[in-house]
Amino acid sequence: MKKSLNILKEYTSGQRSFLHANLAHVNLKGAILTNLDLSGSDLSCVTMINVDLRESNLSKCKLKGAHLKGCNLTGVIFDLADLTSANLSNSNCKKANFKKSNLSHGHLTNTNLIKANLSNANLIGTSFNQSDLSYANLKKANLTNACLTRSNLTETILDEATLCSASLVATTLNKTSFKDAEYDIQTLFDLNFHPEEWGMKKSLEITIMEILDSFNYVVKIASHYLGNTISTKYIELFRPFNNHYLNVFKINSQGLITVEENSTKTINYSQLKFYQEWIRKYIQFCSLIFKDFESSLEPQKVIGYEIKSGFRNR
Repeated sequence: MKKSLNILKEYTSGQRSFLHANLAHVNLKGAILTNLDLSGSDLSCVTMINVDLRESNLSKCKLKGAHLKGCNLTGVIFDLADLTSANLSNSNCKKANFKKSNLSHGHLTNTNLIKANLSNANLIGTSFNQSDLSYANLKKANLTNACLTRSNLTETILDEATLCSASLVATTLNKTSFKDAEYDIQTLFDLNFHPEEWGMKKSLEITIMEILDSFNYVVKIASHYLGNTISTKYIELFRPFNNHYLNVFKINSQGLITVEENSTKTINYSQLKFYQEWIRKYIQFCSLIFKDFESSLEPQKVIGYEIKSGFRNR
């Protein structure tokens, strides 16, 4: 209560910058707080129902479990924010920027997202039922298990988005761009919708186990020529930084890669690209130490990398 009173008092006196503030669990229901700079703040489980936050900066904020239902979020910047399980239903998010944000398992039912930027966002399991996403940018967004039933996708950009196990039933499609968007047999479309005709591609059938076997094959060859200490050290060094998908891969005491996830699960195209970056840098480094390293590998045992000529199509 004290925190909410303090911020309201300071706002009334003209203060607009509250960088890295700790406002977790604060109740600001119904407040008018436009043009705020709250970037980097902790707003976990905050209650901001029906708050006016137009043109505010909430980039890199912790908003996990936040209650933002019915808010005016026009033009708000949410870049790199953690909005896991947040509720933005019935809110106005027109032209809001969610680039690279985490909205997984969020609730955005009946939400205005016209011209919003959700590119590269984590939208796994997020509900967009009956929302207006017309002219929005969802390029490279991960919409696995997302629900877009009865949403408006007029001129929406979904290029290279992941739509595996998502629901696009009864959506409005008019000049919607699905170039290289990924779907699988669990993706729900209307009966008359043919994904390939819209430029979509079916998901890969490469499993996590196949990725593990491939990388561990390379690691064993590296250990043979370079020693276990060096080969293990550089597995971690060349892991793409701060990547959620690759963080599930662990290195055991034998210097081999393991994973806690279900190893029979298949990976998508974006996940394959992360793996490709990792194994490419690892192989190239090993080749600097032992020049014949790459030629010692059996091409058919290395997924995602073509010996001597870049990535291999599978």
